[in-house]
Amino acid sequence: MKGLYDTATAKLNQYTGEEGAVKVNLSDLFSEVFKHHTKDEANAIFIAGTKTTTPALADVSDEWAKPWLFSRILVGFLVAFVALLYMAVNFRNSNAIPGLILVGAFAVPFSGLVFFFEADAFKDVSLFEVVKVFFIGGIFSLVVTLFLYQFVTFSDSNQIYGVMTLKDSLSIGVVEELGKVLIVTYFISQLKVQHILDGILIGAAVGAGFAAFETAGYIYSAGSEQLVAVAVLRGWSAIGGHLVWAAISGGALMVVKRAQPFKFSQLLDARFLVFFALSVLMHATWDWDIVILDSPYLKLILLIVVAWIVVFVLMSAGLKEISHLKQQAQSQA
Repeated sequence: MKGLYDTATAKLNQYTGEEGAVKVNLSDLFSEVFKHHTKDEANAIFIAGTKTTTPALADVSDEWAKPWLFSRILVGFLVAFVALLYMAVNFRNSNAIPGLILVGAFAVPFSGLVFFFEADAFKDVSLFEVVKVFFIGGIFSLVVTLFLYQFVTFSDSNQIYGVMTLKDSLSIGVVEELGKVLIVTYFISQLKVQHILDGILIGAAVGAGFAAFETAGYIYSAGSEQLVAVAVLRGWSAIGGHLVWAAISGGALMVVKRAQPFKFSQLLDARFLVFFALSVLMHATWDWDIVILDSPYLKLILLIVVAWIVVFVLMSAGLKEISHLKQQAQSQA
């Protein structure tokens, strides 16, 4: 298994411009999650990205970040979800349902977005901009996706029986990933970001917004009997869905763009297309009605693992970019 991982990450790494297998120490990456942190530490994270808080290149670390605040955000959402569920069930208070839908839909995508915010070593994109991209980018990526769906037809088996064929799922993958990446490119251009880690963050913001609003719709449509089941399923699985697929596309675009102005020709670069194709294929497989070893969840778990491996390859390239930029700055000094 390790040999397969090393081979796969080394191959993907070539498309980022780097070499070798990507090594990620998960225990080290999440080592700060279970430690005590103060409110001042949390505030210091949230004020990053302004003119006065963006660090100089010399102060940017090329070591893997150790995010922790995202876990506190997630716990807060979970506590709120349980409280709202208690209100709805034990007190039969239907006024708790809208909150239950909102919290259930936003918990994992927004917490995951905070993870990427913490992991952006450059700290040159503010929380205000990230939240703006989350809401506006998430909603408009849905609008663009619905527009693109006007040009797609689905199989009879899907329209009659609701069975998702491979062709149907590929169509969904292409349309939804394209819809998101178009919005990602707009914000990357508008915010004038120049680094891979920034691209991953912007992509994650659009993907998280897309996931949150889409999931809210699914939970609402599920009705009162299936509301909790749908919220839980789409909640835990969101960690490897739209959030990371769009993050992959955003990071891949920055592999090509770097400090150049955005051009649509960059979307045709093989380095971007490889990662974008992976996002489409993972999305298509996710939606495809296929079961592995009689488990409805094994496929999702495997896809979540694969998606994060791809994300880690891009994050590794983003950290190495810091080293390259520092070397360039020293040579020009």
